[in-house]
Amino acid sequence: MKNLIIFSLMAFLSQVAMAQQSPATPNAPEAKKKTAVVAEKLETAEFMVLGNCGMCEKVIEKAALGAGASVAEWDVKADMLKVSFPAKKTSTDAIQKAVAQAGYDNAGYKADDEAYNKLHGCCKYDRTGAAGGTKSCTDTEQH
Repeated sequence: MKNLIIFSLMAFLSQVAMAQQSPATPNAPEAKKKTAVVAEKLETAEFMVLGNCGMCEKVIEKAALGAGASVAEWDVKADMLKVSFPAKKTSTDAIQKAVAQAGYDNAGYKADDEAYNKLHGCCKYDRTGAAGGTKSCTDTEQH
């Protein structure tokens, strides 16, 4: 009887040890989902967005990110916004529209007067449409 108990205990312990050594099989749909997110390509676009200063930069970039851009970088001197975004989730058009709704004229949309008039006084850029024009505010820091 003592041998039977020892044999049973050893068989049980070997089963436990083997179960711990073999990796769990990942949930197949879950694994595919993670792979799809990693493999998703980002499109890049660059277009004119009029503005003046560092505060404009923050608002413009925030609007682009809010519209689905993964990366948004606005160059205050050149008035150019460079964005990267997943094409399945957003588009250049959607990003331009969001930036215009924040008050900034761009290559695709002109901001309506109400949105433009809500901008800080320093951020009220020249609306003639010339990129890189004279800035009414030279401060590149947040106000």
